[in-house]
Amino acid sequence: MNKYTCTRISISDIVYATLVAESEDRAREMAMAEATKRGYGAGRPRSWSVRVLEEGVEGPAQILDCGNREA
Repeated sequence: MNKYTCTRISISDIVYATLVAESEDRAREMAMAEATKRGYGAGRPRSWSVRVLEEGVEGPAQILDCGNREA
C-alpha cells in the first residue's frame, strides 16, 4: 500500500484527496468516488493527477482527507 495525493484542477476549483491505496489506478477511482460523494464532481479519470507521498504504508485502503478550494 502507498499513500497518495490526487488532485483535479478546473477553471474555478481545485479538488484534492489524500488516501491510502494499492495502486495509482485505485487511488484515482477512490478520489473520484469521494469527490462525487461530497458534491465536488468527479470529472474524467484522466483529469486527476496522482502522486505517491509515501511508499509501504500499513493499513487498509482508505480516504484520509478530501476537499476543494477555489482556483
